This record gives sequence, structure tokens and C-alpha cells, in this order.
Amino acid sequence: MTEIKAGQGDVRVKAATETDWKLALPLLSLRVGDQIRATGPATAVLMFNGGQGTVTVSTANSPYMVQPRPAAAAGGKAADLVGNLSRLLAGKKKDLTYVPLATRSVKQPPLLLSPRDGKLLGVPTLEWGGSDRLRYTVRIFGPQGLVWERADLPRAPLPYPANAPGLIPRVPYSWDLTARDFPPQRGQFALLSPAEVAETQEGLAALDQQGYPKNTAALLRAGFLFERELYAEAQRELQAATSADPDEPNLHVMLGQIYERLGLQELAAQEYDEAQFLISAPSTRTP
Repeated sequence: MTEIKAGQGDVRVKAATETDWKLALPLLSLRVGDQIRATGPATAVLMFNGGQGTVTVSTANSPYMVQPRPAAAAGGKAADLVGNLSRLLAGKKKDLTYVPLATRSVKQPPLLLSPRDGKLLGVPTLEWGGSDRLRYTVRIFGPQGLVWERADLPRAPLPYPANAPGLIPRVPYSWDLTARDFPPQRGQFALLSPAEVAETQEGLAALDQQGYPKNTAALLRAGFLFERELYAEAQRELQAATSADPDEPNLHVMLGQIYERLGLQELAAQEYDEAQFLISAPSTRTP
């Protein structure tokens, strides 16, 4: 289940082996014989494994029972890619019932956001959180030591400038974020080689050609990038998708998974909280 639009209705599922209907969870895996029911204006999108397309469940075709689909007439690289990503997304499902609420604080210490780990398609854009009253220093280090630094910076995304020393693909780099009276934080990254960039772009293009609904396509693209340790790119993909459609819980869950992988527990909890709110029954939703 890759998309859930509850609105003033809800989406519920009943497993073939059970008698009770339960609220559908984001990225829920379904099996033959399971049923999905949408009420009111609610809809859900189901993506079939192996590149066999999607089906949208609404009140018009509820309850919808999952049935096996004929094998795709043509498999190929794209079908294999979607099949692998289907299994990856299924492994990202969260039981949102027991998500711990994050502790909110009035203090805003520096927080290194991106890149924190993994690989990049191109030169980095350094991003961090913290107080607007602080001034920040960033430094990038390579195997031979300091490569580049900037001081007295405001809190704002900082693209690596074109006139800075060139960064070499597949070489490990790190970057430090420091601010007065706070300990430094360090992230790590490496650039993909030109051949790896081309291969990644080909994979993304193959996914785009499948014609999936936009939020399902965003999940697939993010999963593809995540699987290749391109966490910053996957994060940006989902941030753009949630900005365009903030009411899609599946996007929030996947973004929370990326934050959790990167050790950003507070941001992950916020995404899970939002997903839980979006799938809850109308009578239990509070602004």
C-alpha cells in the first residue's frame, strides 16, 4: 500500500485469516485474499510486485479483495527494479501505534542535517539546523587534511562553490559544523564516479517510465536512492514530495525511516507522528 488518502473517511484492511477490519498502515504488505475498504472520500493505492501496476481502491470498488495478477508480459530491468524496491519498501513499514513522542525543547543547538553519511550524485549542499542567532563555521576534510572552510555563516543551505578545490569521486570526505559554545559535529560523504552517476540516472529514468501515481513514484525513487546509500538525495526527494502533498502518510513514514537511518531521531519521530495523525479515524483526529 503506497498511498492513503483518508480525508474525512478512512481506509481499513481485513486479512484473509482474520475477521476484524483495522486501519491501514503506510507501506502495509498485503496478500491474496486480504480485503481493503475505503469509506467516504478516502482512497488507497496498491502497488503490485514485479512491475504489474497499481490499483486504486475507493468506495466505488470497496471492499477490494487482493487477487493474483497474470505475470507481466514483458519483464526486463524495470520490472526487476520495481520488484526489488517493492520488497525494500515493505521492509520500511512502521507500527505507528507505539511511536514514542519526541521531547520538544526551546533550545536550538546546532544540528548537522545533510550530508551525514552515504554517497552523493554531485558536490554537496551542506545543511544544518540551529538557532538563527548563532554564526557557524564549516570545514571539509579529505584524506590529506583540510580542503575548504567558511566561517561566520548564517543558518542556510550552503552549496559547495564551483571555485572551491575539486572533490574527487569515490574518495571519502568529512565535514565539520561548529558554533561557539557547542561541540563540533561531523558528517561523512563520498561522490559517485561518473559511471555510477550514469547508472543511477538510468535507473531513475526507468522508474519514471513506469507511469506510477506521483506519490508511489516518489517512494520508488526514494527507495532506489536509499538502497544505493544516496541518503541525501532520497531525503530531498521525499521532502519535495511531502511539500507538494503533505497529507500522504506513506511519504512521511519513508522520510522518517531515512532520518532514523541517519541518527536524526527527533526528525524521525515528527514524521511518524504526522503519519499516525493522517491515518487515524476522523473522530480521533485533533489539530
